[in-house]
Amino acid sequence: MILFSVIIPHYNSVAQLNRLIESIPINDSIQLIVIDDKSTEDTAETEQNVILRGGLFLHNTTPVKGAGTCRNLGLEQAVGKWLVFADADDYFLDGAFDTLKKYSDVKEDIIYFSPTSRYSDSGEPARRHIPFEKLVHNYLEAPSGDNEMLLRYKFMVPWSKIIRNRIVKENQITFDEVPASNDVMFSMKTAYHAVSVLASDEQIYCVTCAADTLTTKRSEANYRVRLEVFIDRYHYMKTHLDMKKYGFVLPSGILFITEAAKQGYSPAFLCRIYIYMKKHRIPMFPYAKMRHFFARAFRS
Repeated sequence: MILFSVIIPHYNSVAQLNRLIESIPINDSIQLIVIDDKSTEDTAETEQNVILRGGLFLHNTTPVKGAGTCRNLGLEQAVGKWLVFADADDYFLDGAFDTLKKYSDVKEDIIYFSPTSRYSDSGEPARRHIPFEKLVHNYLEAPSGDNEMLLRYKFMVPWSKIIRNRIVKENQITFDEVPASNDVMFSMKTAYHAVSVLASDEQIYCVTCAADTLTTKRSEANYRVRLEVFIDRYHYMKTHLDMKKYGFVLPSGILFITEAAKQGYSPAFLCRIYIYMKKHRIPMFPYAKMRHFFARAFRS
């Protein structure tokens, strides 16, 4: 029985992809799916290695490039009970799949694991994983409804978690096929449709940091895409969640603009973001979020 379908989008990082593949055991319970996004590097040897392992090496032949498209192609082929996502330049930690097997029969629909991170050039510890580690830690320390909602709706990456394949298929959840933030709405929708979730402080995954990745490169075009996804995320959450109870999880317009300022975008670009947000009814300080904040402050 295939327990885990491991879906990996790839573009021009063959050496890192080979490292990731080697961190995945050859096992009948694991379905390995690599989707190449029109790489210019020679992937023939890696493709053969994946096939010899019993995996699938797919090629994105659609007109739309990007990790979202590749992940969707992988979803079409995934037959495992659980979906496991990895980026080609990251890797699984020793014993990761032994840990995953311990959770393969739980009733919950998503299991969140505490990640770690390292710089890809030096191998030194990094801090990219810290926000997600805190979400897991806070929930385990105090498994309240509030902390569960923060875990569900702030853990906006597909890695370092496993997701029940059935809820994705039944609800026809896919990744956005956009050049940036393709995974945000997928994470939102799977979190919403999960009947229950679980968290573990066991580490299974290392995310790497590099100077020239999409998460670090400055591009107004990509930031506009992130803005569109941010707007979709805000309205999805406001529509689907009880704002009286869970308004505090709403994304904040001012924080999005502040983050753009920190990354060095021009005042003119920040003004355009503000105007576009107002046009799409995104408050700088969501009322439901502020009400919850002050209510908790007065209670304490």
